[in-house]
Amino acid sequence: MQEPNLYKVFFILAAPIFGANFLKAFNDLVDTYFVGQIPNSVSAQAGISVAWPLINIVLSFQIGLAVAGVAVISQLLGGGHREEARKYAGVLMTLGLFFGVLLNVLLYVLSEPVMYWMGAKGETLSCAVIYLRTRSFEMLFVMIFSVFQAIRQAQGDTTTPVLLSIGTIVINVVLTGLFVSVFNMGVFGAALATAIGQAAVCPVAIWLTFSPKEFLSLKTSDLKVKWENVKRLFKIAIPSAASQALSSLGFLILQALILDYGDVVTAAFSNGNKISSMLLMPVLALGSVLAAYVGQNIGAGNREKALKAYKISRNISFGLALVGSAILLPFRWFLAELLSNNPATQTAAVEYIFWVLLTQPLMALFQNYISVFNGAGNTGFSFIMSSVRLWCIRLPLILLFKSFTDLGSLGIWYAMVISNFLILLLGAFFFRKVDFSPKIPISSAENKKRKIPTGAGIKCR
Repeated sequence: MQEPNLYKVFFILAAPIFGANFLKAFNDLVDTYFVGQIPNSVSAQAGISVAWPLINIVLSFQIGLAVAGVAVISQLLGGGHREEARKYAGVLMTLGLFFGVLLNVLLYVLSEPVMYWMGAKGETLSCAVIYLRTRSFEMLFVMIFSVFQAIRQAQGDTTTPVLLSIGTIVINVVLTGLFVSVFNMGVFGAALATAIGQAAVCPVAIWLTFSPKEFLSLKTSDLKVKWENVKRLFKIAIPSAASQALSSLGFLILQALILDYGDVVTAAFSNGNKISSMLLMPVLALGSVLAAYVGQNIGAGNREKALKAYKISRNISFGLALVGSAILLPFRWFLAELLSNNPATQTAAVEYIFWVLLTQPLMALFQNYISVFNGAGNTGFSFIMSSVRLWCIRLPLILLFKSFTDLGSLGIWYAMVISNFLILLLGAFFFRKVDFSPKIPISSAENKKRKIPTGAGIKCR
């Protein structure tokens, strides 16, 4: 927070997150590559593509808690309220454990009926259910690591979670190649490799969270649920979680509409998203830093620095997305052929990659709005933006193009570009309403310890 060069701050803090995100996206590409070489590659890739929206709906709880954790803990630490921050971190971990078990059960039970409702049939349905049920057993480990990552990022430590993420990715890549190509375990092997990778690093995350040597180390007594703290976390977490859940539900419906065009288009959509995800990784890394940095500076009363951080992150993200899209566009055919052995899937993927790369700079601006809203505690704005983009613009446009034009799958790609552009107008409107004031009231005990009157200098909503 004391470094005057914000470009240096963002580079130092975002670099490790970008490295981990890039490796994660690369890991997804590796999974897609191996699955794309098996005999039933079209059904397998279509099944995995259809399965992802349900996974994202389930993980909306994880994202909501992580956003709330970063916003609350960073603002408290920025204001010097270390003990209060520890209390919230303990409650966050307890909630993570609870939801981890609950999500495991829900995903396992709901996988088959939801996939069938979406229109998956035959081998595509079988692959989707196998993939989902296997991945369901990683939910507890995902929640634990997500809480650990939120606690560390709120402190400005982006390196430690990244190092553990790299371990997860390396394990996943090695096991995917072994399970899918050597042991011929297909979709089950790809899902099992991911679950094992997630589970492998959790013991280290738990040890670091409770180590007395750490700055914000937890004790078992901190895990006791304090309903006042839970309510405050939920106040911030619910809009973010609801936003992710509604978005994922929308993408679930979107996948059902895409599946109506056939397994080839569905597989192409999945492969194109893997490419765009790699390009989006540096933007997401900058967004993670932006949310924590904005939160800490708001807690410390540095409104102007929080605002300046947003502008710098926005400019860097837009530039990276623009340059990255220009570099990848000429290599569309090479990328499509790399990820599938099916000529029809390759042709459809090339078409989709063209449109998705054109919209990446718009996505960079969208993600920066979401990050600054989350860091400032205005998660309601993030909720509205995400919901409007998908439910009020994209899905109606897809249905309109599908019902009243002969565009075919092009209607899907056009709707995505239009929705990503129009939503930025709403983001600009909301940004004018962000006041960059603290949203987390401090307990009387904490303020008494610091000799600060309750609520002093803090604007609460």
